[in-house]
Amino acid sequence: MKIARIAPLSYTPGKLEYFSFIRSGSGAEYHQNPNFYVFADGAVMMHWMAYDFDECSNNAVQLYSISRDRGLTWSDPQVFMADYAGGVPYIRLLRLEGTSHALMFLAQTVMEELVVDEQRRIATGGGSYFNSRTRVYLRHSGDGGRTFDHGREISYTDITSGRSLEGVGFYGAIEELIQLRSGRILAAFVWMDPVRCRIAEGYQHFTASCLLSDDGGKTWKSGGPITAETPRGVMEPQIVEIAPDRLFCLFRTKGGFLYQTHSNDGGHTWEPTSPSKLASPESMPRMIRLNSGNLLLVWNPISSITQQPRHPMSAAISTDGGRTWSEPKTIADETGENQLSNHALVQLDDGRILLGLSRYHALRPMVSDLDVAIFDEAWLMR
Repeated sequence: MKIARIAPLSYTPGKLEYFSFIRSGSGAEYHQNPNFYVFADGAVMMHWMAYDFDECSNNAVQLYSISRDRGLTWSDPQVFMADYAGGVPYIRLLRLEGTSHALMFLAQTVMEELVVDEQRRIATGGGSYFNSRTRVYLRHSGDGGRTFDHGREISYTDITSGRSLEGVGFYGAIEELIQLRSGRILAAFVWMDPVRCRIAEGYQHFTASCLLSDDGGKTWKSGGPITAETPRGVMEPQIVEIAPDRLFCLFRTKGGFLYQTHSNDGGHTWEPTSPSKLASPESMPRMIRLNSGNLLLVWNPISSITQQPRHPMSAAISTDGGRTWSEPKTIADETGENQLSNHALVQLDDGRILLGLSRYHALRPMVSDLDVAIFDEAWLMR
């Protein structure tokens, strides 16, 4: 299948390199929400969502491309996962350290069917979260993520502590999948909380919680919850381990800032959430722990209680576990209602950092390209 040909990229130590990876119209009008996975042999896979009309389109698919030279040349994109009947697939992959075992959490959502104006190529109705159902599956790999078993469904009540949306059960997403130094696996979810929502008024409110495994993913126990009283609650949490079993979490809100919390017991319980000093619109952050032990945050550093402006896309470093952050460095910028968001980060064994990000063009209809930036900690610290 020929979807697109990816042009070669480049990496210059100590500098920022920025590229257009795949353009809208190449197989789909929207390319967004990338994620990275690194195989044991160093090959890097980027997978992302591709869809037409709206992110709630039930015909959305996951595409993937693989680089075997640390992000410079990439294979032609192919379909990683597509299941119109099963719903829109969102996945997180984790290779377990020191083993050939890998995990996949799959959250599939059958959205209320969209109403589409084909002539204007826009969605005009449907897509209500309150009438859409998510099912969560766990799949295992014994060959480092090359192949996976058919897996099993995870009861959503283990995630929500028994709470259910009337008529739906569960609407949510998998946001994080990490392994702690102890070997514990932490899977973080957000979900529409029926206790905090006012469904009749269309008021959405999300809670976050974790599933924890201490036996390589065979059995799981509940951790959390993480809550916030800002409108819409906790969205897209990012979690890093800053000391053994000491976790730091930043997440998106409608409060004009990223909010934060800590766990001192590996995700079992979380401190009350509070606003950080990091200005942000209602837009996702992405945070990883670098090989040096420092934290890297990439986000839109403008305070707003709306989803605008989602630019510039900037990076900051914390050398003290998230207590303080360096001045933001701009990776890319946009104007007006255009957006730089829905991004992902990975650092490779030689220190280079790959950032995949969506570049939305505020046209009518709106479309989205997928861009890639390559840089390192030396560039960040200059």
